[in-house]
Amino acid sequence: MALAYINLRTKQYFNFMCRTEFERRIFHDTYCEFQKRSKPFNLNQRLNTFSQMIEVNESASRLHQRLQYSVMNTIDALENKIPVLQDMENTSILFALAELHIITSDLLNKAGHVVSLTYTSPRLVLHELVGDLLVLSYDIKGLFNEIFIVKMTDDLVVNYERQQEPAYS
Repeated sequence: MALAYINLRTKQYFNFMCRTEFERRIFHDTYCEFQKRSKPFNLNQRLNTFSQMIEVNESASRLHQRLQYSVMNTIDALENKIPVLQDMENTSILFALAELHIITSDLLNKAGHVVSLTYTSPRLVLHELVGDLLVLSYDIKGLFNEIFIVKMTDDLVVNYERQQEPAYS
């Protein structure tokens, strides 16, 4: 019996200190795209940082989505496996959604570019809590009942899906 239906969320940050090819690709491609796509928001080339652009023109927030388009193929290559979240058997947890956010960026300093990907798992069945361990299974046809265990960490967010229940029966 399920205790609850949940989603797991975790973030991966990308900056100039990338270690893997995947991280380097995300960092480089989003910075190049930021340089191109930020031109309409860079008034007379006086604004250099993403935060300055947002301050002057809120529609600069669309850059989050525009940068995500530039790395869609790189994200697709993950095959829906979260690279920074594994179960106790070192199997990557699946994601249903990956959202890119610009943390900070500077047209004059590539080292000042930082983006994040927030991965959200598909709907999961929470079977049991054992200390800081979550006993889970996917609520996906064909994967239901394959139990796996995830250790809670400071980087992991659990979103509880509340079920609609009748007030009385």
